[in-house]
Amino acid sequence: MSNFISLLLKGIGTALALFTVFGMFFDWVYEGNLAFGDWTYTKMVIGTVAVGAGFSIPALIYESEKLSYGIKVLIHMGIGCVILLVTGFIVGWIPREMGILACILAACVQIAVAFVWWAGYTWQFRRMAKKMNDKIKEINGDN
Repeated sequence: MSNFISLLLKGIGTALALFTVFGMFFDWVYEGNLAFGDWTYTKMVIGTVAVGAGFSIPALIYESEKLSYGIKVLIHMGIGCVILLVTGFIVGWIPREMGILACILAACVQIAVAFVWWAGYTWQFRRMAKKMNDKIKEINGDN
């Protein structure tokens, strides 16, 4: 249970941090005139929390020893990306009013960011595991 809560809090925190950075970026793009109406900002924050949960909770799949790593990644990222895209359409991250090409571009960018973020975490955890294994070998006197 504590791993569930830890993953959930990390996922939501990461999503909110990314939301903040992207918000600042778009505020810069719109030269300080980024405005929201009709509770759009609140909807986006709630959507961000949902996306954070949608990517973090499925990460529990990596604890299973019965599935291959590729299947685990497919399940984890598949669920997360579906939640991201559905939320993106609901809260306005995917600009339906700008046409199909803009929607496709926005969806591709969002999925690319998700996979880059996942790759960064994967790299970090593999590096940490290598350090731990090297330390174990050192303690055991293995060469």
